[in-house]
Amino acid sequence: MSSEREITLDQMREKRGISEVLFKKFTEAYQYFKTHAFCFYEGEDGKYYNSRIAKYWGSNFIPQVAGNKKEVLKVMRKIQSDSLYNDVCTMFFIDRDYDESLANTNDDIFETPCYSIENFYAQESVFSRIIQSEFGLNLIDEDYNKCLIDYQMRLNEFIQIIIKFNAVVKYQHQYAPETTCNFSKVKTSHLANIQIGKVIIAERHDEQIAKLTSQLNADTKILEQTENELYLESNPCLVLRGKNQLDFMVAIIKTLKDLNVSGGYFSKKLNNVHINLSENRLSELSQYAITPPELNDFLEKHRPQMKS
Repeated sequence: MSSEREITLDQMREKRGISEVLFKKFTEAYQYFKTHAFCFYEGEDGKYYNSRIAKYWGSNFIPQVAGNKKEVLKVMRKIQSDSLYNDVCTMFFIDRDYDESLANTNDDIFETPCYSIENFYAQESVFSRIIQSEFGLNLIDEDYNKCLIDYQMRLNEFIQIIIKFNAVVKYQHQYAPETTCNFSKVKTSHLANIQIGKVIIAERHDEQIAKLTSQLNADTKILEQTENELYLESNPCLVLRGKNQLDFMVAIIKTLKDLNVSGGYFSKKLNNVHINLSENRLSELSQYAITPPELNDFLEKHRPQMKS
């Protein structure tokens, strides 16, 4: 085939849309893998889900990556509207975000019981497992308790700072869904200065919030009401935007690693601290992330659909 006739996946997406491309890939793959499950994810979410699905399905599943929640739902509707695929095991994994919940609206949808999969990583219990495994600290160690106490205090400080940004995100989802705001471009470091001794508001915080509020032409009273609602949440670690929380935990881990080298924090230098975190943190920390019971229940319910 000449290079002029070759069509890349990106070009196909531009011409036909991601959901159309995924549906075509699904129909082609189904001809050869009729005993497999087909799993559709947002973005990089497969880095979290794949290992957990494999516990139930082994290698008998085919992951498909969509760009976002809308595309996952579009391809779901295409597949479910064709009776040819009624008996195929399909699973569609989406983040809850601040959208209206789709949980229990379709048996094949798994919606996170928190904002996003990053919330499964950014929990105190996960941090505890990481400092035990990667720093070699035990529950009876004074340094372990020091790390945990400092983490809890810094997390509370971080939450107080990050709530205003989350209020803007929630406002956009609920009151201005047609307005495009690229929240992912707002770095967590532009909102909060994270140190193990104190988390303080970043210099660019107010500038970032003001810019987003202006883009949304937000109603001040409704925005304040939204912020107050978030303050009243009993478990903000599950409700607030997961990416920022994961950024917080990674920043703390990196700080602890640096302090282990420079000294002055731990009672003694810890040996064999080799944890390295990059932008691929969803893979690097997947083994420590929480697996909610809702996910296990969802996968268990789909297991009988496996064909021999």
